[in-house]
Amino acid sequence: MLSKPPLADDAGNPFDLLGSRRRRVLLARVSEADGAVPLDWLAGQLAADGAEQSTEAVTESERERAKVRLHHVDIPPLSAAGLVRYDPQRRVVSSDDLPLEGQEWLDMPVVEALEDWNGR
Repeated sequence: MLSKPPLADDAGNPFDLLGSRRRRVLLARVSEADGAVPLDWLAGQLAADGAEQSTEAVTESERERAKVRLHHVDIPPLSAAGLVRYDPQRRVVSSDDLPLEGQEWLDMPVVEALEDWNGR
């Protein structure tokens, strides 16, 4: 079994890390996948969720804004915490061995789950 990496010092506090619904949706979508998730697909998912619309209704402009935000704001702290891996060259996000999966990131008390997973 793989060991779980401790939260990096720059990962921040779990409340800050997971207080954002966007980040929890990101974790939900990535944890449901059977491998690496393309950044473009993930941006469409998050833009649709934020606008409460279907992914087909997301404009290219909304998708591009979501990609920039993912790359610069949402993915770095999740990566620093060891929750996701991001390959900026391939523009894919992946994860494994997360304490929750899919919709659980949106329904359950995620901070407690993260602390349990991290061995605190």
